[in-house]
This record gives sequence, structure tokens and C-alpha cells, in this order.
Amino acid sequence: MKNKYIIGGFVAAMMAPALVSCSDSYLDESPLTNISAVTVSSSEEGAMAAVTGLARQMQRQYSNLKNGNLNVSGETYLATIYGEGLGPDGNFGEITAYLKSGIKPANFRYPNGWWGSWMYRYAYSFIGSANSILADIDDDTTDSNQLWLKASALTMRAHAYTRLMQVFAPRWADSDNGNKYVLVLRIHAGEPNDHPFNTCNEIYDQMYADLDEALRCFELTKKKRGDDLFYVNEDVARGIYARLALLKNDYKTAQKMAHDARQNYPIMDPEDYMNGFSTDTSESMWSPAHDPLGIYYWNFGNHYACNGHYVSGSWGYTCAMEYNLYKEMKATDVRSRLYFGPLTVEHAPDLAKKYEVTAEDFFVDSIYSPQSTLFSITGSGTKPKGKNLAMWNFIKAYGKQILYSASTQKDGIYALNKYGLALGTQFKFQSVDDGYTSCWVPYMRSAEMLLIEAEAACQNGDDATALACLKELMAKRDSEYSFSGAGAELLAEVKLQRRIELWGEGFNFFDYKRWAEPITFRTFNKDDMANMGSFPAALAATYQPDFMNGWRAAIPNNEFDYNKEADASLVGQ
Repeated sequence: MKNKYIIGGFVAAMMAPALVSCSDSYLDESPLTNISAVTVSSSEEGAMAAVTGLARQMQRQYSNLKNGNLNVSGETYLATIYGEGLGPDGNFGEITAYLKSGIKPANFRYPNGWWGSWMYRYAYSFIGSANSILADIDDDTTDSNQLWLKASALTMRAHAYTRLMQVFAPRWADSDNGNKYVLVLRIHAGEPNDHPFNTCNEIYDQMYADLDEALRCFELTKKKRGDDLFYVNEDVARGIYARLALLKNDYKTAQKMAHDARQNYPIMDPEDYMNGFSTDTSESMWSPAHDPLGIYYWNFGNHYACNGHYVSGSWGYTCAMEYNLYKEMKATDVRSRLYFGPLTVEHAPDLAKKYEVTAEDFFVDSIYSPQSTLFSITGSGTKPKGKNLAMWNFIKAYGKQILYSASTQKDGIYALNKYGLALGTQFKFQSVDDGYTSCWVPYMRSAEMLLIEAEAACQNGDDATALACLKELMAKRDSEYSFSGAGAELLAEVKLQRRIELWGEGFNFFDYKRWAEPITFRTFNKDDMANMGSFPAALAATYQPDFMNGWRAAIPNNEFDYNKEADASLVGQ
């Protein structure tokens, strides 16, 4: 029997910051296991305190993980930096501004650089905290609170390893059937720093086992998470299982887990989709807590929501969907309403008439002007003229028309034009009026699970299920949608709808990596307007799947500094 002590009211309230501060020493020093053990009791207060502390590590500032105005503030921020900033389907202005010569997989290969190390240090600090919790729970416990605590910690540890595998692992097809070395598997609190690298199979096998055990514990415990969606539950565990299985090309498992995970979360109606991602919807399976949590102006909404403080009232950066993806949507698709482009004229004919903007205007190359991070449809500076001014006024007026919280935002919608606004400017992410223009993008929603099920079904030769999944999603997105293809054509359509549906939510680069498809950063091209992008010429490039070790990040040097058994040659360094 392991030693435990009861955590009462005041101590329980303090457990969340205690867990986080334990991880700080991990980040500042060794990248391994020097996190103090956190003892928990069989009381509900102890279990809640421990899980709350672990969950809130996903939503806090990491003050020593910073570069300029890029300040790591947890899960959503890292998903944006890696999953979207390196992807080809969007120009995330702030990221692009700081990485003008570097929004490319090449950055992953610098073992001393911050770009490749952030996810490593974040995920292992998270794993260390989970291990500390698990160390204080009996393997054969039957206590309901401990079962819930164990299930939660195992699920969240598996999530952290999923993130590490997305960034540092080879694609399954390049993994020698899982036998290539990749990471250090750390599953015990207080274990020695020195540990050899483990293979992909060893990581996947352990995480599968963790999730199997988590599902068993969730089934046995009487405790449920209730309405607080920043806690995990059995559906989230299945969702993480589906993500891991997809990385492993284990499509049978991915299809089943994704299907089972989404059953209690109906696809949202078009009206809900238009409300942005600031509040939970019927699709929300796992979400951040809807409060600043000490992040304040480093929350996602401030930097990336269309009415975020830094987007609208200070720096003037914008985020835009690349035109090559935007053009795949039709006016009848509700998702097309959340991006500024030719279809906006159909969505808001009165505004288009007021500002004398036509769909054809979007294809007049003379109105576009090159900026440091994009080609601007609103010109340069803060005082555009002529058609640029008309476009700028159209964007702002349209945004105010569709945003439910716009009237409460003192900074307005893209109020400054310091860096210009691109074709494809987004209104998908809308902040709330909480003083920090917060926007809480979900960690997991059922539309993602539906699309995993569809993709896996295609790979399993189950076209009927894949087609049924597509129709289930598109019935709530485009009333005129029709598709009847099969085989490779059906898989391509599933991938396309995934890119559109999950745009900006942290999947783009990771999807292209596992699909082994080239990444192309497209620039403005007056001779090929139908296929142009919004990146400036200095950033235009195409990266093949074998570029830079198959888009694998380099293991940070501090792993080798603190781990004498880490053999760099095993991981391609």
C-alpha cells in the first residue's frame, strides 16, 4: 500500500499552481524526471485538485519558453505554432512575421533552437506531472476517486506522447515497421535521467496500454467530469486513441475509436458554427477552461481571433485561409461565410453594393500590394485609398455583421491596417468580451472524430462508412453538397473536407506530414490567380516529404546533456 495523505480545502485549492510550479524546475534544468512527487488521497478533494493542476498545465504561460512576442501559453498556442504555422493552408500573420525566413520544416532541425524544443519541453513537463500523480495510486485500487484520477492522468500522458510523436517521430511508413528509435519513454516518477531511446513501437504499445487501462478505470469509477470539459473522460480517451492509431496507420483501431468517441456529441448546426469557437458547442468533447487562468494577453484570442486585441487594436496582424483552399468551398457552404473572398459578395450583397465591391474585383491583380508577410488586398499603411479602402471597409463591416460579440469590442474588427489584410481573411475565431479578448478553441470536437472515422474507413476499404460520415458532416455544412466517388477519389474528398473543417485548429502541418504530401507555400501570382496564395515571394517554397529527415524535429541538445545513455545516432542526429 502506498503512502497517502488527505488534501483538504485550502491545500486542494493550492494544488493546481503547485503542480505547475513543480514543472518549472523541469523546464529550467534537466528535461527529464526531477519533478517532486505529488501525493494525493482517496478523497474527492485530492483527486480533483490533482487533475485540475494537471489540466491547467495545458493552459498557462511558460515564461521561459519565449521568443519575441511568441510566448508559449499552453496547448492551443503550441498547436497553432506547429500545426498551423508550418502548414500550407493558412497565413498566420504573427507567426509569419517572426519567422519570415523560417516558416519551414528546416527549423525543426536545429537542436539548439527554440522552434524544435518547445513541444519537447512542454510535453515532457506534462508527462512528468502525470507520472507524479500515478506514482501515488495503487495499481489494484478500487477506490472511485483514485480510479478517476488514474484514468485522467493516463489519458493526458497519452495525449502528451501523441504530441511528441507528431513532431519528433518518423511517419509510420518510414519507421521500419515501428522499429526506428524516436524518444525516451518515461512512465515512472523519480526514475534516473539516464535512459536509452525507445522505438516507435515501444511508445505506441505503451500508450495503447495506457489508454486501455484508462478506459477500464473510467468504466469502473462512479465519478464523472460533469460540465467542466477541461477534464478528460472516456470519450476523450477514445479520441486520443484514434489520433495515435492514425499516426500508426492502424486504421482499424482509428475507425472504431473515433466512431465510439463521438457518439454523445452531435455535429453542430450552421448557426452554431457561425458563432465562432469562443464557447462550447454540441461538438465540444474536450475544451480549455473558459477563464484567463493567468494567460491574460497571451491567450489564443488576443493574437489570432479576428477581433482579438493584438489583431484589431495594436499590431494589426491577420490570419487568412490560402486561396487554393478557399476556392474549394461553395457559397452554400456555411464555412465559406467565415472567410473574406469572392463568395462574400454573395453572402452580403447589400454591403458589397454599399462599398462597390464585386466578385471580379478579387481577381484584379493591381489592387494587391506586397507586404512583409502577405500580399494585401487592402493596400499598405493605415490609410488605404480607392479599391483598397473599399475592401478594408467591406471586411470590417462584414465582420461586424456576423460577429455575435462585435458590438462589445472596443477595438473593432481588423480595425488597423498596419500590415494589410489578405484574401481569405478569417472570421472563424471570435473572441469574447472578457477584458482579454479570449477565444477558447476546443482541444477535441466530434467533427474531427467523424473525419478520422471517414479517413480510416477509406483506408480500410469501407467506402460506405466513409461516404456516410461525409454526408453526416456536410448535411450540417452545405445543404447542396453532393458526392458519390469511391476509392482514391473518396479519400481525397475526405482529406479536403478535413482541411476545410479543421482549418486553424492545429492539424494542418501534422496532417500533411502523415499523408506524406508536399507542402507548398504559395505566393501571389497575377498569371495564375486561380491557384495563388498570400505568402510573399521570400517565403514561397515547396517541401517534399523527405525534406529534413522526413519533417522530424531534432531532439533538443539538453536531452543529451542530461541523459548519458541517449545515442544521437539512433535518432538521426
